[in-house]
Amino acid sequence: MMLRRGRERRKPSARLVGYLMVVTASLLFGLNGNISKPLFAGGVSAITLTAFRTLIGGLCLLIVLLPGLRSSLRVPVRSLGWLLAFGVTLALVTFTYFMAISRLPIAIALTIQFSAAAWMTVGEAIWRRKLPTVHVLLALVCAFGGLLLLTGIWRADFRSLDPWGLFFALLSLLFFIAYLLLGERVSRDMSPLAATAYGSLIAALIWFCVQPPWTIPATTWSGMNGLLILAVGILGMALPFALHLGALQRVNPTRVGIVANLEMVAGGLIAFLWLGETLDLWQSVGCVLVLAGLIILQYERESPLEGLTR
Repeated sequence: MMLRRGRERRKPSARLVGYLMVVTASLLFGLNGNISKPLFAGGVSAITLTAFRTLIGGLCLLIVLLPGLRSSLRVPVRSLGWLLAFGVTLALVTFTYFMAISRLPIAIALTIQFSAAAWMTVGEAIWRRKLPTVHVLLALVCAFGGLLLLTGIWRADFRSLDPWGLFFALLSLLFFIAYLLLGERVSRDMSPLAATAYGSLIAALIWFCVQPPWTIPATTWSGMNGLLILAVGILGMALPFALHLGALQRVNPTRVGIVANLEMVAGGLIAFLWLGETLDLWQSVGCVLVLAGLIILQYERESPLEGLTR
């Protein structure tokens, strides 16, 4: 069984589908950030939006699964603990990121969180006792270099950084790595849709314990806020997270983490086209570098040992 699974994962077509899934998820995450901006400007708190984002996303996936795929909703007993841990990471990765950007310049918080791919590459090399491939190293340099250019981190004042902000940024990095690794683990025994649905509902329950529904201000639902929150739940939670887990069945977490840097490119381009925000020359170069990293990864050949040990 493991041999057959390893061969399937080594098929170039399967890996291409996996990368396309991450690209699509990154585009949706970028769209999600731009949809969220009007909500924050309208007085919707980050905790409220995150709670309803995970709740709507989880319920939408359950609705899709119930009619004809009920068997996929069964959770193997051996996966209960992994699924609970996955749901907790879904809740905490967003919370720690919001706490980080509330105390740090967003460029620094983003750079710390999206450095996950670099740390995972190091960890994978240590675990396998094997240096990363040239393709992975080149893709990592391109993606991380592009991220630095996109965020413009060199403009930040490092002398006045908040220690608690750095603490939460580091936690967001750890929880992002945990999300990728746990997502790969739960997708071994469950369909990506079911795992995302259950994980989202666990995350929503955690957030509603922090902020009970009856304490949410009535102004949250004024104007177009209700429709935008629904869009965030479907386009910013249900679809991209399910695509991420689907990709983790075809591509290992380190490479998914590298391609996830495309979210920054997607967010910037959507903001340019939709909100009229501009990209300077260095940010444009950063977009090109991230895309170059994605292209380099697609031409990597997976070794037999890697396919068999996942």
